[in-house]
Order: sequence, then C-alpha cells, then structure tokens
Amino acid sequence: MDSLVSQYRGELSAIEAYDRALQKFSGQPEENALLQLRDEHRAAVRRLGALIRNHGGVEPEGSGVWGSLATGIERLASIVNDEVPLRVLHRGEVVGYEGYAKLLADPLLSPDVVQELQALLDQSQNHLARLETMLQELPAAPNRPMI
Repeated sequence: MDSLVSQYRGELSAIEAYDRALQKFSGQPEENALLQLRDEHRAAVRRLGALIRNHGGVEPEGSGVWGSLATGIERLASIVNDEVPLRVLHRGEVVGYEGYAKLLADPLLSPDVVQELQALLDQSQNHLARLETMLQELPAAPNRPMI
C-alpha cells in the first residue's frame, strides 16, 4: 500500500510539473502535447486512487514534499531555456516508470492490480517517447520567454 500511495503522490507531482511547464509553453507548438500528457497523469491519479480505495487505503491529499521540490525545480528550469523544463519532465517520467516497474515486481499483487499497473507503466513509457520526440524537435531559435 505504501508504494501505491507513493506512486499516487508522484502522479500528483507530475500534474504540478506539467502545469508549470504549460506556463512556459503557452501558445507554443508543444502546448497541446503537454496538455495531453498532463491530462493522462490526472487519469492516472484517478486510477491509482481507485486501487488504493479498493484495497482499504486512503488517498493522500497532496503530492507532499516531493511535489514541492519538483515544483521549485520546474520554476527554476522554466527560466533557463526551452530544453530544461522538458528535461525535468522527462526525468520525472523516468522516476514514474521505475516506480511502476518496481510495483509490478511484487509477486503478491492481485491480477486486477497487475493489469492496472501494467497499463500505467505502458502509458509512462509512451510519455517518455513523446517527451524525447519533443526534445528532438525543439526549434533552434532562441529561447522563448516565460509567460
């Protein structure tokens, strides 16, 4: 249960990080993709919340210290240039992917939990690929201002 709650907090953190990145990329070509990724993290929070409740746990109310740290890093990153905020999101996705993989390594998980976590792991892998594509396609133009 602790690992599920930790992953839930990580997903909340991801939403906060994407919200910050969306401020940087407002009106830019990356905005729609980032909105979609953020919304998929919102859906992941709902899915993990249901798993936590269905197995007798209580959903945390916030992302905790990790979320505060991630938000601070994202704020700083958004000032630097266009690449850094996407790299921060990518690193967060790596952490999320590793968290799902670790959860799935538990041989005591029920089949319904395995199915749900596998879907979220697959989604996380997709996020990584999409962010890598965005990083490769960043324009060579000077950095765009924070709005």
